[in-house]
Amino acid sequence: MIANGLRLAGKILDGLITAGGVLAAILVAALAFCVGLEVVMRYFFEAPTRWVIEFSEYALLWLAFLAGAWILRAEGHVRVEMLTEVLPARWQRRIHFVTSWLGAGVCAVFCWVSTGYVLRIRESGEMLFKAVPVEKWAVMAVMPPGLALLAFQFARRAFRRPPAAGFTSA
Repeated sequence: MIANGLRLAGKILDGLITAGGVLAAILVAALAFCVGLEVVMRYFFEAPTRWVIEFSEYALLWLAFLAGAWILRAEGHVRVEMLTEVLPARWQRRIHFVTSWLGAGVCAVFCWVSTGYVLRIRESGEMLFKAVPVEKWAVMAVMPPGLALLAFQFARRAFRRPPAAGFTSA
């Protein structure tokens, strides 16, 4: 019974992580299109857009939090292996376990703090007044769910074998 529940929770988590990765990929494509549009508008029509730079800033924030757990699941993040690759396998597993739980804890705390922050700025109605006014909470809203997914993925990672040293791809 518990094993079935854990498997279902794992599938749901994997689905959410994959959805975040897909949304991040779509956002990268939209970002590339918008930057290309800005180049064409600015240099060929001498009519630059007013919103592309802002969209790019917001998109970079969203990309980081949408794709973070997906990259961690694929072990595609940056790792410093200088120390761990010379240690015995037993110590590599221990370090992997501890650092995974540390990552889960840090992400959980940041998730909690960012949730409070997003709720406060939503209640205050704070706006970002640039070329296109937008409510600040709408830009920051990706932080809590992205950090929650990262925390859960770090916790899952703690119970998996450490990745082999060397290059891996996401």
